[in-house]
Amino acid sequence: MKRFLFILAVAGTGACNKPTTDECRAAIVNMQSILSEGTASTTFDVEGEIRRCRGGSSQEAVACAINAKTQADLDACHFRGAKPKP
Repeated sequence: MKRFLFILAVAGTGACNKPTTDECRAAIVNMQSILSEGTASTTFDVEGEIRRCRGGSSQEAVACAINAKTQADLDACHFRGAKPKP
C-alpha cells in the first residue's frame, strides 16, 4: 500500500503545471512594479497572493508575467483577474 501511494504521489507531481513559490513571487513583484508606476506601495498580502498564484495559475502565465514590461504585456498574460474563457 505504501508503494502504491508513493508511486501515485510521484506520478501526480510530474504532470502538474503549477508554478513554484519563487516563480509566483517574481511575477507578483513584477506586477506590483508595473502597476504602481512609481507610487508608494500600500500594504499588500504577498504571501496570500503567492498561495493564490500557486493554486490558480499556470507556469506559462507566471513566466509571461515575470517577463512583462508594460501593463498591456501583463494583461496579455492572463495572470491576474478572471481566467479567459476557452
